[in-house]
Parts: sequence; C-alpha cells; structure tokens
Amino acid sequence: MAWTGKYERLVNFLQHLAAVVRRGVSFLGRMWIIVGIGVLSITLLAFTLIAETDQQGIFSFSRNFGSNVSAPSANKDSSLLPGFARDTVYFVPCNGKSIRVEIRVARLADASTRRKMLLLLPGWNYADTQWYTRTRVCDEARNRGYDVMLVEMGKSVYMDSLYPQMRADYRLHPTRTWLWDSVLKPLQKRRYFSDRGIPEDSVGTFHGHVFYRSLKLPIPTFVMGLSTGARGALLLALEHPEAFQGCAGLSGDYNPLLMKNDNLMINCLGKFDEVPWRWWGTNNIERRVDAFRVPLFLAHGTADKVVPWQQTESLFKAMESSVNFQKRASTFHKNHADVGFVRTLFLKGAGHNYSFWNEAGLKVWDYRDWK
Repeated sequence: MAWTGKYERLVNFLQHLAAVVRRGVSFLGRMWIIVGIGVLSITLLAFTLIAETDQQGIFSFSRNFGSNVSAPSANKDSSLLPGFARDTVYFVPCNGKSIRVEIRVARLADASTRRKMLLLLPGWNYADTQWYTRTRVCDEARNRGYDVMLVEMGKSVYMDSLYPQMRADYRLHPTRTWLWDSVLKPLQKRRYFSDRGIPEDSVGTFHGHVFYRSLKLPIPTFVMGLSTGARGALLLALEHPEAFQGCAGLSGDYNPLLMKNDNLMINCLGKFDEVPWRWWGTNNIERRVDAFRVPLFLAHGTADKVVPWQQTESLFKAMESSVNFQKRASTFHKNHADVGFVRTLFLKGAGHNYSFWNEAGLKVWDYRDWK
C-alpha cells in the first residue's frame, strides 16, 4: 500500500532525529521530545490512512463534514432528480441515427418559483434551434420559469407511423409516436410530461388529491409548435392530455382533406384516391376535436402562402360545432372566467415566417393558464 512507504520514511526521519538529540540534550529533555514527536507521528499517520481510504467505511468523513447541509445522494437514478439542473444536450436513437435533444433550463428568480416545461416543436425541415436564434419565445419562456425543450425533428410531419406509400427519405425522420415513446415519456421519471408526479410513487388519495411518497409533484408542461410542428403539438396534446396543461399551434395544417394536392401530405400519406381512409384517420385533427381536453391557443397569418389560414379557421369552426368540445369548454370557462378553452389569433397581412411566429408565440403569455 502507498501509506507503508510514507510510514518507513517517517520512521527513518525519527531515528535520525533521535540520534541528534542523544548528542546534545539531557536525558529528561530527550524523553519529552521523543514523546511529543511520537504523538505527532501517530496523528499524522492516522490522517494519512484516512486520506488513502476516502470512501464509505470506518475511515471516511462525509464530504460536507462540519456543515448542516445534507450531502447529495450518490444514487444517479433519474427518478430521484428534480428536473434538469443545467442546460443539457443528449441524443436519442431513431431509424439508425441519433436525434439531438436540448434542454435549456429556466432562469429562476428564487427557489420559490415553481418550475415549468415548454416543449417547442419545429416545422418541416426547420432547425429546432431557430426557436431561440430567430424568435424571443425561448428566452421569454426561460425568464418566466420554464425549462425549454427542443427536439431535432428534421422532415417529420408528425405522423403516427411510417406508411408503405411514404417517400423513402421521409421514412428516415421521427414520427410523433417515436417522439412520445422515446423522448417524452422517459422524462416522466424527472416529473415532466405527467400529471402523476413520479410514476408508481403515489401512496394514496385524500379529498381527491394524490400524495406521493417522495413528495415530488409533477412539473406543469406545455407544448407549442410552428407550421407542421403545430400539428405535432396538437396531436400530442390530443393523444396525451395527461402530459400537457396547454397547447399552442402557429400556422398549422390540421385537416389534410383541405389540401388534397399538397405534395407534403401526398408524400407522407399516399395519394388520397389510393388510401382515403388515411386522410380521414388519426392524422386528421379536425375530425378528432371531440377528444380535446387541453386548453388551446391557435394563431395564423392571413397572408400565409404555404399553409392557408383557412386551416386554423376550419379547425376552430369544427370545435364550435362539437357538442362534447363545447361542454368541456363551458366547464373550463366556469373555472377560468377571464379566458376561453380555445383562443384564436388571425393576424392580418402576416405570412408563414419567423416574424409572425415570434409575435404570435409571445402572445401566448397574455393568457393566465400559461403563467
């Protein structure tokens, strides 16, 4: 062991010192010096052993020895971690490649500010990072206590699966099913994307409230998307209402039946005449409005030449015509008298661009359920 060499050197030094003492100091003086040096040597040797065995055991001290603050847990299980502590980038496998995920943590004013999460979804072939390079939405969210999550979705159109008729290069990009199963659902261990706190951790209910063994409550989570990312945001909120407390869609396409000649939809779903059920099915948000349980903010520019603003208008009219949707909206309004279950913004003259997405994205913060 390393400490034995230190012990031998210490003994040699003491023997040399004793020889010097014998030549020039009285017998009694020599005895007192030798005793003092012995005590000092034993003390030094003990601390040498402690330093060499600094681990859990009889010679180890806590890292916060002398402090009233508890030492951090050595358990790296993510279920014990209260969200992300710092900006983080990691990668998740998908179709043989790695998809980049970025978390930008909130700028919390103080420890009393409750943490929240905002998932920002990009449009088709838009860089996810443009949410913070070309708009102020990301920075504004972080200033309001939101962690911001960005996922590199590439040419995804947020379909539920890959279809035989889908163009080959489109099949390389993530679906919304992959996004939920591989990226969002695993973060429930960190209390995001859930209304239950840490899964499997509840201990019972009292007056309708669930109590958790770890006392770690869920982090309120919201989703916002632009262009095809808007349809992705609404579909996630529609299919996983337990995960989100609010949803915003900017310049989205929600009913492919209104755009039967759109090449993007044809290359993803197949031609309407060949597979009409797919155009009517689970990827058609307008035909599923009865199932919405998450408050919505919908915005569109009236001069949009990529996705006609009538996509958002048609979706809103379908919501107004749905009996189930209106019942849910009425219940929501009773509890939130100053806002509606769905709010719309049609900006005259605005196009399909970041200037509009920045303005519309910042408008979201005007509503109470996003604060």
